[in-house]
Amino acid sequence: MTDERLAAATLTEIVELHRFFVTWFTGRCPKSRAGFARVADALAPGFVQIDPAGRERRRGPLLAALNAAHGSRAGEPFAIRIVRPKIQLVRRGLALATYEERQRCAGAITRRRSSALFAPAATAPGGVAWLHLQETWIAP
Repeated sequence: MTDERLAAATLTEIVELHRFFVTWFTGRCPKSRAGFARVADALAPGFVQIDPAGRERRRGPLLAALNAAHGSRAGEPFAIRIVRPKIQLVRRGLALATYEERQRCAGAITRRRSSALFAPAATAPGGVAWLHLQETWIAP
């Protein structure tokens, strides 16, 4: 994959995975193994998330929590908006991106700044896999 294609696929993946999260959390997509594969196949086997509170979550526990959260926002006005996604670096088959994630739930808005590392992955839905994600709260 060329650097340009990796960069484009990375930016698309950020938006598309968060779109999936909205349908998953609101229950607008059925809870099924095939449906959940969208997120499971996007996270690399060694994926690590550092959440906004500084806790480290590995792929397995994170996937279990996400799977259990299906429909947890059903009936609520819930939205996620990705703002200012930007490729910071593409080198040696890796892409580093940053973006702001804004979540609106029941009238409240939270914001977090994220940095994410990606690599090409033929089996991932968007052609790239999430390797690492670091999130930091943005004060209101």
